[in-house]
Amino acid sequence: MAAKQITPAVIAAGFISPEGPSFDRQGNLHFVDWDAERVYRVTPAGQVSIFAETAGIPTGSKFHRDGRLFVADGKRGVIAITPDGVVRPVATECAGRRFRGPNDLVFAPNGDIYFTDPAGTGPQNPVGQIFLLRADGTVEEFAGGFQFPNGVALSDDGRTLFMAETFPQHIWAFELDSHGRERSRRVYATLQGGLGPDGMAFGQDGNLYIAHFGKGVVAVVSPQGKVIDELPVGGMKATNVAFWGKSLYVTDVDKSQVTRLDIGVAGQVVYGQS
Repeated sequence: MAAKQITPAVIAAGFISPEGPSFDRQGNLHFVDWDAERVYRVTPAGQVSIFAETAGIPTGSKFHRDGRLFVADGKRGVIAITPDGVVRPVATECAGRRFRGPNDLVFAPNGDIYFTDPAGTGPQNPVGQIFLLRADGTVEEFAGGFQFPNGVALSDDGRTLFMAETFPQHIWAFELDSHGRERSRRVYATLQGGLGPDGMAFGQDGNLYIAHFGKGVVAVVSPQGKVIDELPVGGMKATNVAFWGKSLYVTDVDKSQVTRLDIGVAGQVVYGQS
């Protein structure tokens, strides 16, 4: 497949392991650096600052409607960061058992959170899980038995959860019941090449945009589950994506930078911006 020629624009560089990009309502980009144990903020004018020190292994992030940034942290579980940078724990265990190491998360329309817990899992140890953190603070297991469950996204109507399982290169689609639990599942798409899918987000065009780690592209998957395009990101190890305006922002640990792809497509309106 020929990659679409969109020149990546570098908007921030010089980090170690950038991941988990999210925008607040004012257009400030926040992203984590898991090796530096930090969350950074980039203003629309391009000013970079440290937003918070997590003392953990932060990876995925999403904004709550109340302005807090929720972070999946491989060491501390799920944490929340207030607008002034105060870090507080939210969830560390389910049924008395500590999480392996959360990786990514997404808000449901009612404020519940789905998050993946893949640390230490893989083809020889397929015990990765997805958990459901209710808005009231209770935690339940959603699904398990995966080879490194990674990025998560929800359909625009909130009725289908999508999850990237990195090593078999699968994107799973879970149909949800009225309580947000699994009704059925299917393999929605399969990627080829590189290591596998990482973080992802929906565009308003209905396509799913997936950071394809090890291939140097964002894979564009149609509503029919077909890879219809591949967008070069400037480095080989894209970790996650986020929309702002009609551009896609990509974190990349190969060149330790964040790039912007001006694709002319707006993103799905996410919970923290609704």
